[in-house]
Amino acid sequence: MTALTDTARVTKTAQAAGTAAAEALLRDVAYVLKLTRRVKEEMTAERAPAQHLAVRTAEGALVA
Repeated sequence: MTALTDTARVTKTAQAAGTAAAEALLRDVAYVLKLTRRVKEEMTAERAPAQHLAVRTAEGALVA
C-alpha cells in the first residue's frame, strides 16, 4: 500500500471541487426559484378579480 505524501494538496483539491459543485447547485436552485416567481407573477396578473353580479341570499335560494 502506498502512502500519500502530499495529502495537503489532495485535500485542497477535493475541497475546491466540492465547493465548486455546491456553488453550481445553489446557482441552479436560485435560477429555478427566480423562474418560478416570474411565472407566478404572470399567472396572478392574468387572473382578473371575480365580480359577483348577483348576491345570492338564503331567501333567493328557496324561491322557485
